[in-house]
Amino acid sequence: MSGLLNQITSRIVAINFNSPLAVIDLLLAIILIVSFFYYIRRFPVFRVLIGVVFLLFCSAAFLASGFILTGLLFGIASNLILISLPLIFAPEIRHYLEKLGRLPFLKIPKITQNQKKAAFIQTLVSAIYEMAERKRGGTIVLQRKTGLAQTIETGVVLDAKFSSELLRTIFYPKTVLHDGAVVIQGERVTAAGCLLPISGDVKLGPPFGTRHRSGLTITKDTDAVVIIISEQRGQVSLAENGKLDINLDREKLTERLLKLL
Repeated sequence: MSGLLNQITSRIVAINFNSPLAVIDLLLAIILIVSFFYYIRRFPVFRVLIGVVFLLFCSAAFLASGFILTGLLFGIASNLILISLPLIFAPEIRHYLEKLGRLPFLKIPKITQNQKKAAFIQTLVSAIYEMAERKRGGTIVLQRKTGLAQTIETGVVLDAKFSSELLRTIFYPKTVLHDGAVVIQGERVTAAGCLLPISGDVKLGPPFGTRHRSGLTITKDTDAVVIIISEQRGQVSLAENGKLDINLDREKLTERLLKLL
């Protein structure tokens, strides 16, 4: 890593900034770097990269001050974190590389996207209310922009195409995964049997239980939308942005999902 940084530094020093082409090159590089950080600011990896930049700054400051060993320790720590990033954020990296491979800048007609989203929501809502009628509990986490790698790691990775049959099978009372949450990303079931965190700040009295508290907690930490099916009452609730809407009927849930997804 240090060798790469030295090579980059030497090349920057060798640039002739009297040349118009070099100035344009510099401005383009700055725009790309700023755009990259601006884009990832909503994702957990942004905070990690900020931490890495801080460690590199500390390393450079200590080395410049003559604290060689301390500077090297900070440098090694930042390098180890950078090396581990692909492992820590593997699901998010794969997702956005897939989006890049599909060339998202080539616009697909909006009517096609809207029809596809509406069909997915209709299938999802139908499966949810079929489960509600049979009083089968379930927690469904719909991922939006914020990555959910930590949540996915607590469950079983499926990466399967969504279907109402798959969802009902997962939450069938005799299956191993029925007590955990399902994470859906786009139109794929990313993972099942996931454990959601419960914050002490979330206080819900009876008749709400663990499903509602955990579903509400994750919406405070991320931009995910969570649908909770109560197995005792057969009611459907929706949590989003730290707020819980309870006892939604089919039409209201469909309306909310069309706006949120």
